[in-house]
Amino acid sequence: MKIVTTTSVFPPCYPADKALMRLKNIGFDCLDMAFDYCTGEKDFPFVTDGWEKWANDLRDLSEKNSIPYTHAHSCGDASSRDEAFIRCFKASNILGIKYLVIHPVWRKEDGKYYETDDEFVEVNTRLALPLLEYAEKYDVKILSENLLWGASVRPSAIDNLVSEVDSPYFGWCYDTGHANCFGITSDSLLDIKNVPMSLHIQDNHGNKGDEHLIPGDGSIDWKRFLENLKKIGYKGELVLEAHHQSLHTPDEKREELLSELLLRAVGLNNIYTSI
Repeated sequence: MKIVTTTSVFPPCYPADKALMRLKNIGFDCLDMAFDYCTGEKDFPFVTDGWEKWANDLRDLSEKNSIPYTHAHSCGDASSRDEAFIRCFKASNILGIKYLVIHPVWRKEDGKYYETDDEFVEVNTRLALPLLEYAEKYDVKILSENLLWGASVRPSAIDNLVSEVDSPYFGWCYDTGHANCFGITSDSLLDIKNVPMSLHIQDNHGNKGDEHLIPGDGSIDWKRFLENLKKIGYKGELVLEAHHQSLHTPDEKREELLSELLLRAVGLNNIYTSI
């Protein structure tokens, strides 16, 4: 598997070109663009009128340095329709990104959670169907994700959503850390109908919340996860979303931490290959 890291290992609105070069020099194969980290400052290129030039320049830089953007995380959720959200599709097309994670809606207007699979799937199918027009137009697959609230915590609910939407432009991303927060092991993957198109690889201690740690720094059984991933025939990339430690590390020490992240990912990849 190619090893991909989210660009959110750098602070929000960190210059994307600098992030690309630093991650290239560390040795990552590909990048996951954190669009959700690109909207916090009004002068950041993604939210200005010059966003297309910014995206084209990044595409040129990534091609020149052979480190493509393959995945992205949108700003907003499945109910969003503002310009920044739609721009995630447009920018993904320019950058060559094929997979865009969009969080499902997990809460009702009154603040209560969607608790049953049926109501969760019904609401999110209704929200997802109009987005398929953008997915097809800009040639990017929408990926839903298992989250931390109500029915969204269950991979089965996300799997059922994928079946209901029933489109080659709609799939899902399995987040290892989110599942571990609820004691949901990777055995849950053996019961799904739709193989995940992507992963969010991160670790935590389960009862301490969504820590987004480097694999091996929490309690996830990674060998078991990789064995189950092999059993279901996962064909995607190893996408890392282990960014919290990096964000809390002084910038002058960030390369050292990210090099360790890459080393751990290579170790996972080696185990997966040997199974």
